[in-house]
Amino acid sequence: MDINRVRQILSSEDKVTVTYNGKSIWINSVNPINGQAFVKTLDGTNEHYKVSISDLTEQ
Repeated sequence: MDINRVRQILSSEDKVTVTYNGKSIWINSVNPINGQAFVKTLDGTNEHYKVSISDLTEQ
């Protein structure tokens, strides 16, 4: 995924399914300077990660 699409998803009112390493995640924020996003899992474990936006996949 690229930074522009992440920004679109963050500003969208629609629910967009995004995964990281096969897990559904919620994007909390993005840092365009280092190309990373702060995300949390939606599988009930509520794990938080700082990940490269290039590792995110839109379903």
